[in-house]
Amino acid sequence: MLKILYNAASNAEVTGKITLRGSFLSISAKNAEDGLVGQDSVEAMRSYNSYIFVRAPGSKVKNFRTITGSDYKFLDMNRLGVAIKMDYTDMIQLYSKGDVIQVDTGMVCGKKRDIIIRVFEGMKGSFEIDADMDYEVGEFNSKTLPQETHPRMTLWDSYSVTINGVEFHADRKGNILQGDSSVPLVPNKNGELILEVEKHKGAFVEKLTRPIDNEEIFLESSCGLLETRRVRLVNGKASVRLLTFGYKGPFKLKLGRKWYEVWNDYSLIVGQE
Repeated sequence: MLKILYNAASNAEVTGKITLRGSFLSISAKNAEDGLVGQDSVEAMRSYNSYIFVRAPGSKVKNFRTITGSDYKFLDMNRLGVAIKMDYTDMIQLYSKGDVIQVDTGMVCGKKRDIIIRVFEGMKGSFEIDADMDYEVGEFNSKTLPQETHPRMTLWDSYSVTINGVEFHADRKGNILQGDSSVPLVPNKNGELILEVEKHKGAFVEKLTRPIDNEEIFLESSCGLLETRRVRLVNGKASVRLLTFGYKGPFKLKLGRKWYEVWNDYSLIVGQE
């Protein structure tokens, strides 16, 4: 699935070309008003990632080990976010003069590619599209974005955790959507909680058990010791032990992916063994 969405509120005279080949993405842009021109590429887009194509006059970009001058460049928002823990809007203002295009990816694996490209600066049809897959063109309105759901909420898949037969769902802000988190979870005779992780489409729409649902996920617990903090899913599932060492009380369990380590944030309680 590839969607190209233009900002209905934009009257910017920005034109250019968007080229997509597999996981390779290249964008060139030119602004007739201020004379800015440039091109940059993402050599291999990652799954569950956000890239911003920004105005950055006088910049240099590096593509396939070659450095060139460009007034436009890509920012990898996930990598920046992990490094400095800033809101995406603040990061755009820090590293550029403004965002032109935002690219959000879901699963990117072989022929399965879920990508939404939103053109913030540029009128409908102002970018030539050269893609190796079918796409649809639509609109959005930047004036109403605060009241709307971000594409990441549907593109980025979620992870449930089942402990002692109870399946929990939680969003990235720590809200428990399923399961009673007020009931203490009692460890087994070895002092362990067995965490059964399962992948779900978007915001827990349905379980995903495809062969491509095999990404590596990150786990973090505020109590005890996880047997591993990185585990690879097999058909959307994984099992991890949490050693509690006799701890009793509330704890945080966070699940996410590299470059966005917390996507599902669970607040749970360890009970008496």
